[in-house]
Amino acid sequence: MTIPREPTPTGGWVRTIRTALGMTMEQLATRLRISAPAIADLERRESEGTVSVAKLREAADALGCDLVVAFVPRIPLDEMVQRQAAMKAQQQRDRLLHTMRLEGQEEGVTPSPSVEVESLMSGRGSRIWD
Repeated sequence: MTIPREPTPTGGWVRTIRTALGMTMEQLATRLRISAPAIADLERRESEGTVSVAKLREAADALGCDLVVAFVPRIPLDEMVQRQAAMKAQQQRDRLLHTMRLEGQEEGVTPSPSVEVESLMSGRGSRIWD
């Protein structure tokens, strides 16, 4: 499932929806049983990213909207896990080779990255995030 990524309007969603409906701050304040200055504060906090989800849900309801909060991965989750496992395998390889160099035993060591990644992904689960 692909979720479109809409940019947040400059003034925030509350202000954008409220003005699109032709609703004043006072009218929205009445619906929320708060003061008009509290609406200005709500809209400011939304645009700053400091408003609570609960307050946004109340405002959305008063505006006849549903609030949808979602985590949308930037890349597919399986790809994210694969990249993390590869990075973890590289770190482990680097530590091993460093130790072997210190002991003068690095010659002929060629660890297989794909085997290490598969091992990390199949056997350790959350350990790849350590």
